[in-house]
Amino acid sequence: MTDIKKCFYTTILSQTISGDGKYLVCGSNFGEILIYSIDRILSCSESSNGDPDKPPTAPHAVFPLPEKCQVYSLSFHKDFLIVGLNGEICGYAWNVKNATVGKRAWTVKLPVSAEYTDINEVNYLWMDKTDEILYAGCGDNVMYAISLEDGRITRNFQGHKDYIHCVSGCGGKLATASEDGSVLMWDVRQSKFTGKIEPFSKDTLNRPEFGKWQGTVSITEDWLVCGGGPRFSLWHLRSLECTTDFAFPERLHVSGFIDDMIYAAGECRNLYQYNFNGDVTAEIPVSAPAVYSVVQQSEPNKFMAIAGAASQIDVCTNFSFKDIVLQAYQK
Repeated sequence: MTDIKKCFYTTILSQTISGDGKYLVCGSNFGEILIYSIDRILSCSESSNGDPDKPPTAPHAVFPLPEKCQVYSLSFHKDFLIVGLNGEICGYAWNVKNATVGKRAWTVKLPVSAEYTDINEVNYLWMDKTDEILYAGCGDNVMYAISLEDGRITRNFQGHKDYIHCVSGCGGKLATASEDGSVLMWDVRQSKFTGKIEPFSKDTLNRPEFGKWQGTVSITEDWLVCGGGPRFSLWHLRSLECTTDFAFPERLHVSGFIDDMIYAAGECRNLYQYNFNGDVTAEIPVSAPAVYSVVQQSEPNKFMAIAGAASQIDVCTNFSFKDIVLQAYQK
């Protein structure tokens, strides 16, 4: 397929930022990994000079996966770019000097079950950098803990009745959001989940027209936000009480905490930021009709990238408005 056609049919399913904070890495539905220089992106508003054949909004490099399969999730660990595919998690050598992807260095095969042979996508990767444990939320309803010292699956987190969309962690605690409509809380030292939230069971949050599934969850030491079919909501972790519900108009796929604010995006032409009381503090127009991935960092530069069902990736350099649009392919 030509780049022109890809402009119309591309979906950016996943994103991550390199360990040194200098590169944005995106995974597409065409099995390609797109690499952007954050320094070059940030230079867009400062200068119009440069190579016209490779503008700052174009990928620094493109790495096509040999399998040509969808790139469901991405993460970084030391000198490896970690890629979540269907039934396996792969580590590719990352060339720090040239910011390019090398050969596959290791592969972790997930357990095969007769029931989920064809649909065990690695939907989400969350990295515990302190303990060097990778947590993978998958299509077989299980979250796997993988030791990156030896590539061994150290634990299966079982409790969901349908596939897992999202994983979030903080201080030894984890949360998973699932198609079954629940958000489960986990303590890495305990064998079973420690808490359960079912937002669809609350009349104030339930939206039957959108379903009960939970597409996103994000936690801090004290707070949790989640959403999907039910309304986007804020919960106090210790009491598991809902303290705020937000007026996000559509289904949700991503959420998070940033600068004492909360952001949310999904099947909507805007990314919204809220304070903890539910007031909208920023409304950022986005290029994609549906957002599936948001990554952000505060150091060494303020940078947020918003991507989804489009070949454009929106960049915010102050977390309040969109100022740069990246192109996955050149027309």
